[in-house]
Amino acid sequence: MKKRKILMIMLCIALAFSLTMMATACGNSGGEPAEEPVTEEPVADEPVADEPAADDSADKPLVGISVPNNPTGWVGAVQWTAKKKADELGLNYQLVTSNDPNDQANKIDDLINMGCKYIVLFPENDELAVAAQKVKDAGIPLIDFDRTLGDTTPDYYVAGDNKGMGVIGAEYIIEKLEGKGGKVAIMNIPNYGSIFTERVDGAMSVFDKTDNIEVIGTWASDNGAPETVLPVMKDVLTANPQIDAIYSTDDEMSMGILQAIKEAGRTDVKVITGGGGWKDYFNIMNDYPDIWVCSQTYAPYMMNDCLDIVQKLINGETVPEKTIIPPLNVDRTNYEQYLADNGITEDAPY
Repeated sequence: MKKRKILMIMLCIALAFSLTMMATACGNSGGEPAEEPVTEEPVADEPVADEPAADDSADKPLVGISVPNNPTGWVGAVQWTAKKKADELGLNYQLVTSNDPNDQANKIDDLINMGCKYIVLFPENDELAVAAQKVKDAGIPLIDFDRTLGDTTPDYYVAGDNKGMGVIGAEYIIEKLEGKGGKVAIMNIPNYGSIFTERVDGAMSVFDKTDNIEVIGTWASDNGAPETVLPVMKDVLTANPQIDAIYSTDDEMSMGILQAIKEAGRTDVKVITGGGGWKDYFNIMNDYPDIWVCSQTYAPYMMNDCLDIVQKLINGETVPEKTIIPPLNVDRTNYEQYLADNGITEDAPY
């Protein structure tokens, strides 16, 4: 009995020791009580997770973008749009600006030597045909914007419809004169090249077919600056006591025309067109409630389409060789919607 009792005590001690070891193995291997995990809240001001690295686009094909150098106005807005759109698309790009045709040609050589896989070109003028041909000879797809390149045919071409601008501008005049017809003066800027001639030709194609419209003459300004247009328009008003509408080829020019009408105290002019789609011009439309002030768009934001083409080519998609963007009539009834639809913000230069 004594031996049996000793054996039972020893078995109990062994069992207790075994249970202690099992508890230790199932808990913290360091022998300390397990701590609750700590979850840190992200700091609100610091980027988290999806912030791209600085060289995020470095492994993408390099895209060259060449535009004239002009920090303001229509050309400046092309440059602004190119950068904004390229950033939105996440392109790996090099944007260069030029001061004259020779400078642009030299910088196109630089883009070729950089190894660009695509080049978007807004040429100073058709003197860039030789530089553009170098791009093509290097086997680089060339997307040409706005202006043609003489004998050099780009792989892709994006532009507005200048003749179409004239057509819808003339139709707008006829509509706002409510079928009564009247006398129309045409204001043009021949120094701006053939695209402005196309606008006038488009308008005349409509006026010539309208019996009760009388085109009383065509006048020219050296440029579109309001201060340049102002004295020209004053002479037109002095020479013509009755003008029912003015076909103007440019928004900036129209601002000078409106100033001349205001200073002359004229109330006979009922409609005036424009050309471009300038937000500063839109902002004065409500200042002339008795005149239908409008613009036929030829927006610098068409550069968006060039870069959309580049992105599609990178993706292996097929795109048309020519993209002609139709104009819109914008007046006091819809300019705010136009600005919103096209993402034109206050910091836009045009």
